[in-house]
Amino acid sequence: MGSTMRRRNPARWRAIEARLGRETEIWMSTVRNDGRPHLIPIWFIWLDEKIYVATGAETQKFINLRYNQNVALALKDTMNVVLLEGEAHVADRQLIDALGDHFFNKYEWDFRYDTDANYQLIEITLFKIVAWGDGFDDEGTRVL
Repeated sequence: MGSTMRRRNPARWRAIEARLGRETEIWMSTVRNDGRPHLIPIWFIWLDEKIYVATGAETQKFINLRYNQNVALALKDTMNVVLLEGEAHVADRQLIDALGDHFFNKYEWDFRYDTDANYQLIEITLFKIVAWGDGFDDEGTRVL
């Protein structure tokens, strides 16, 4: 690992992972082709240090990802803040069944069988996480 790799505080990381596992919504920002931001709350799954969302292929956020795969995400708590940045891509097909089960277990909703939209599974690989108000502020805000 290069010198830019941060040493993770295991307790802080466990706390952030626990929150990402139990929170039910996350705010997700994408960027339109003309540069304007688009922000929405969305259900999500945290699995293997990645975030997964399911969204219709006709939605603004999905259309935006065709032009710009960069996303910013935030949990809703303004006192115990977790902000994330990453790159979003359509997930590999072999992940669909496993993630469909995770969505069903968490939300009692299964995008695989919801005919309201042409749902796509999006995988977000994170390259930055910042946090504050979590009791670890003396270590700085950058976690990943």
